[in-house]
Amino acid sequence: MINRAGLQQAFDLLDYLKANGIEAIIAGGCARDIFFGVKPKDIDIIVADTSMDVIEALLAEANLAAVGFHLYRGESTSDRIIGGFKLVGADIDVVLYRCTSVSEAIDAFDFNLNQFAIVDTRNGIEGAYVRFVGRHHWGQLVAVREDASASRCGRMFDKYLDLIPRRATGEVVNEAPVGGADGLF
Repeated sequence: MINRAGLQQAFDLLDYLKANGIEAIIAGGCARDIFFGVKPKDIDIIVADTSMDVIEALLAEANLAAVGFHLYRGESTSDRIIGGFKLVGADIDVVLYRCTSVSEAIDAFDFNLNQFAIVDTRNGIEGAYVRFVGRHHWGQLVAVREDASASRCGRMFDKYLDLIPRRATGEVVNEAPVGGADGLF
C-alpha cells in the first residue's frame, strides 16, 4: 500500500522527470483508487515521447536504483507500451509508452476505469487532484480497446464491482482531491 511518503516520492520523481524535459503524469490504477477513496498498492508514472535509455540515465543521475522491464505485469496488453522501470524499494513504476503525449497514452489504456490521472502535482499533495480524463463516463465499465484478454476483462469487471459502490455512479463530478481535509492523503 502506498502511504503519503511514497506518494510524495512519486511526486518528486515526476517533477524531476518534467524538469528534464520528459512528458510525464501519474495515471491509471493509483489515480483511480484515490478517486474512489482506496489506498493504492502502487504508482505508475506514465512517460511518452522518450526512450528507455533516456529514462535509465535520468534515474541513475538521480541516484535511484531501478530494474528495467519490457512486459507490463507479464502481459503484452498494448503495442504502445515500450517497457519501463520498477524503482527498488518503492512501489513506483515508470512506464514508457510509444506515444507522442501522455494524453495519447491514457487514451490507449484498455478500460475507461483506468483513465484517471493526478493533475496539478506542482501544488504538492495538498493541491493535487485526481481527474477522470476518459471519453466514456466511469459510471459504466467500457472496454476502450478490444484486445484485452478474457482474464483481464474479468479482473477489470471485479475491480469495477468493488469500486463503483464507493461513489454514486450518476455523479457528474470527475475530479477529487488527493490530499487535504477531503483527500485520501
